[in-house]
Amino acid sequence: MDDFPLRGFSFPSSSIYTIVEELGRGGMGVVYLVEKNCEGVLDYAVFKGFRTLDEEQEARLRNEANIATFLRHENIVKTYGLEACKLADMPQEFRKALGAEEMRHPVPATGEVTLPKFHLRRLVAPLKDRHTRRTPGFTPARMPNPKTNKIEAPDSRKLLFMVMDYVDGADLAMFMRHHMKLHMLMPAPLSMFVIGRMARALQYAHQWIVHKDVTPGNILISNEGVPKLADFGIASPTWAAGEEFAGKVHYMAPEQLARGRVDGRADIFSLGCVAYELLTGVNLFKPLSRGAWSENVKWVKSAQARPIVPPHKFMHDIPESLSNIVMKMLSMDPERRYQRMMEIDMDLEKQYLHAAGFGPTNGSMSAYLRIFEAGFSNADQDDLRQLTFLRNEQRRISLQRRITAQAYTKEGIEQIQMRKKTPIYNILARQESGTRPTSKIKKAAEEEAEQAAD
Repeated sequence: MDDFPLRGFSFPSSSIYTIVEELGRGGMGVVYLVEKNCEGVLDYAVFKGFRTLDEEQEARLRNEANIATFLRHENIVKTYGLEACKLADMPQEFRKALGAEEMRHPVPATGEVTLPKFHLRRLVAPLKDRHTRRTPGFTPARMPNPKTNKIEAPDSRKLLFMVMDYVDGADLAMFMRHHMKLHMLMPAPLSMFVIGRMARALQYAHQWIVHKDVTPGNILISNEGVPKLADFGIASPTWAAGEEFAGKVHYMAPEQLARGRVDGRADIFSLGCVAYELLTGVNLFKPLSRGAWSENVKWVKSAQARPIVPPHKFMHDIPESLSNIVMKMLSMDPERRYQRMMEIDMDLEKQYLHAAGFGPTNGSMSAYLRIFEAGFSNADQDDLRQLTFLRNEQRRISLQRRITAQAYTKEGIEQIQMRKKTPIYNILARQESGTRPTSKIKKAAEEEAEQAAD
């Protein structure tokens, strides 16, 4: 319509944002749950706040946010853009706690800092509270709508917020921890379904951007069973990948640790680390003790120099075909890895997830979430029908993948014994404490306790 009368017309937003609560924090910033009021229509959003940046950092953030907002995919958390608030307009207590010096210099990330993640409301809150409406008692504060061409005075510091969609569900890191508390791992088909969907999301994203922080904490599973990749906060355009060095070192590819130029294959390695952890319960390269950033990098590099035990040689229930896919993702040489995420998704689908016919879907993941949340009791028959691909040799649907010494191979047990204080090590030590007092794991745990007492 050449005569369209509103073409080019612009007006300031009348949206009002109210910060409800803090969801997480770390070296990259703070994540908040926010209520958005658009002329009386209420919704939730998520703000990721960045401390005041210099001009170069802010320009880079805006460039990356422009790319992130362009991404529209079922398995990617939608990013809507940036909002800003002058520090002077924020509560005095907040400004005092934050501190002027901290505002000027972002806290450097370390391997021990937990990066911001979304709140796992389903699993930490009682069921009766799941449908609780918005938190009352907050005074709405209208956020400014800054113009990009506005020249600000040197003392007009501000906070930038990346605005993202709120996903009601579970983040994978906490979902894994809840399984660990029950001495369980996620069923392998469902965990690999998540990996496959992340491969689809990244295949799409890699047309423009490299994520560089693919970790369980940045993978969400909605109540509808849809896996979604979040937090492109340190991502880089494909033509500029490698300029920044941030994220969790124990999920980084060797070339990323070396601060070299990276491409989508670095995300493939990171996703392989997540897949290995889901299948075995072992985080391959996580430092066993706290240390400074440089010490953690050094530790991970030494760990990556050692051979990796293939998953099928670690646990009895992992088929070799699946193990080979994960090991190819984890190749230290980028040229020997999968070259594209699409190849991973296709191999998972053909060789494992749907090799025998019916396999996991969004619906089956949603059904498993409901059954897990209910403690595996009184499962709905419709939900069970969504999970028939979990039938065992006795033709029964096996929902619980138990962590036991018998589930691991001899080589797997030896690897676990080398990782003291890790969740898997502690679980097996507790299990064996009453039945096999002379076991190596038990003895190692006792020696560790004696040293701590001294």
